[in-house]
Amino acid sequence: MTSTKQHASLEVRSRSGQAMTRAWTSVVLIPAFVLVSVVVTSLLYEWFGYKPESGDAPLWVDLVTAVVALAISLVPCVAAVLYGQRALRIGDHRGWIPLGIGALAGLSLTTLTVVSTLGPF
Repeated sequence: MTSTKQHASLEVRSRSGQAMTRAWTSVVLIPAFVLVSVVVTSLLYEWFGYKPESGDAPLWVDLVTAVVALAISLVPCVAAVLYGQRALRIGDHRGWIPLGIGALAGLSLTTLTVVSTLGPF
C-alpha cells in the first residue's frame, strides 16, 4: 500500500513540476514577446504606409496594429496564468507567483495598449 501512495505522490510532484516549469518559462518569455510585438507593430505601420512615430495613421490602422500587438504580447501572459492555475489545481501553491506575474503583466500591457491607442480620442 505504501508503494502505491509513494508512486501517486511522485506522479503529482512530477505533474506539478512540469506545470511550474512551463509557468516560469512563460514568465521569462514575456519581455521577448513584448519586443517581438513592438517590431511587428512597427512593420505593420510601415506596411500600411505610415510611420509609427508621426501619429498620422487613421484609427483603423491603430486598432489593427494594437490588436496584433496585444495578441502577440499576451501569449506568454496567458500561458503563465494557465500553467500557474494548473499547478494550483494539482496542489502546488507556488503556482500563485507565476499566475500573478502573468496576470499583472497581461493587464498592464492591455491597459497600456488601449490608452496609447485611444488616448488622443
